[in-house]
Amino acid sequence: MMLRNHLLDARAAWSRQPRSGHREYPRLGPALLIALLVWLSCKPVWATNGLNLIGSGGISSALAGADTAVATDFSAMNTNPAGMVQIRGEHAGLSIGIIQPQQNFSNSLNSNHDAKNDPFVIPNAGYIRHIPDTRVTVGVGFFTVGGTAADYQGLQTQFGTTDKTSSQIRHYKLTPSIAYQVTDKLSIGVTLGLSYSDLSLAVLPNTALAGVIAGFESTGTCNRANGLGMPATCAYALGFAPRYGLMYKFNEMVTFGLTYNSSVHLPFSNGQITRNQPGIGKVTYDADVNGFKWADDLSAGIALRPQKGLLIGIKFQWINWDAAMNNVVVNLKNGNNSAMPTDRIILQYQWRDQYVVAVGATYDATEQLTVHAGYNVGNNPVPVNTLDPTSANITTNHVAGGGTYKFTDTLKLQGVVTYAPTNSVKFDSAVYGNNSNLHVGGAEYQFTLTYTPK
Repeated sequence: MMLRNHLLDARAAWSRQPRSGHREYPRLGPALLIALLVWLSCKPVWATNGLNLIGSGGISSALAGADTAVATDFSAMNTNPAGMVQIRGEHAGLSIGIIQPQQNFSNSLNSNHDAKNDPFVIPNAGYIRHIPDTRVTVGVGFFTVGGTAADYQGLQTQFGTTDKTSSQIRHYKLTPSIAYQVTDKLSIGVTLGLSYSDLSLAVLPNTALAGVIAGFESTGTCNRANGLGMPATCAYALGFAPRYGLMYKFNEMVTFGLTYNSSVHLPFSNGQITRNQPGIGKVTYDADVNGFKWADDLSAGIALRPQKGLLIGIKFQWINWDAAMNNVVVNLKNGNNSAMPTDRIILQYQWRDQYVVAVGATYDATEQLTVHAGYNVGNNPVPVNTLDPTSANITTNHVAGGGTYKFTDTLKLQGVVTYAPTNSVKFDSAVYGNNSNLHVGGAEYQFTLTYTPK
């Protein structure tokens, strides 16, 4: 009963590299930052690499994910915990992202059928503290790892019914973290990722035809609700996925970063599914989901500081979707009709590995304003033979832009817009019909507030 569709992505962030100097700049207020974001705005989208959001708020989102060797704020806990040693004293941040997805499905019976595309909220937050007179820095954070959502109502089916299909998965992570400064150049770190994920799925629940289709939908209130549904109100899973990081500073201009994030098996349980059994009617079952994993990934990156006030980040990433998103089995039991007390649903994904390249830069335009931009590109991991409206994480290109405004030496506000050009894929489906088309693209908006007391 798993799902994964074009996710939200998104997130915001902020930070800028400290700089010295005494040049006088004209004072530019937050209005300029807001104007920049409006100018960058395009139609909305999920900003993801597969199921993963491309950024974690803060500098991570500002660089479109090109932050493996960059650590200037709390997002380091979810990207490369070794970088936390670069933050001296205390630091706290809160990021709120809004995703207004734009998804469209069409076939011979449905012409340009838009999903409901309700807005989706993405939170990220963290606190980091360097322990005085030691080489140790600790932190704890809460991050949105990724997910997907789609909601199509009023679909005309090839079976002569009017029906719906929808999906939602959310994946959050609590991140107790520790970093150690091994030498002046080398630091290492680990994040003990404690995962929570929940999901819901509906596939033509009002349609049933013997030997062809038995539609179904999950129950619960975690789905929809703009991503703010209460936990454990539908099938959910807990997991453990540590992240390990290394950072090496060659000199003042060049830093190298390497990080590995473990996969996590998510055995969803405590859910219910109602299935439309041909010749019987709708039967409600207890449901457990097996075989779903969140992929592990390996990233290497470089940070370049060729001149004062300019930072360039580059990242290369491998995401192991091939070992994670294969066949997912939904076991149905304790049905409320003795004619069909048990059943099973097999969801075929067969995703491919994904290879991602990200490049981003920040530049101190004035004493108060830092501007940033980034580009993130990766292959589409979803094969055409398993694609459908509930699994359309198919965007491949992302462009991020925005700015950070420094109110005081301790308080900053960052805004980021991430834009994904529409990707369109044609596919054949036994459920949704041949010559079907999915179109996914748009933008995501995120704002991050950080506080770094002196």
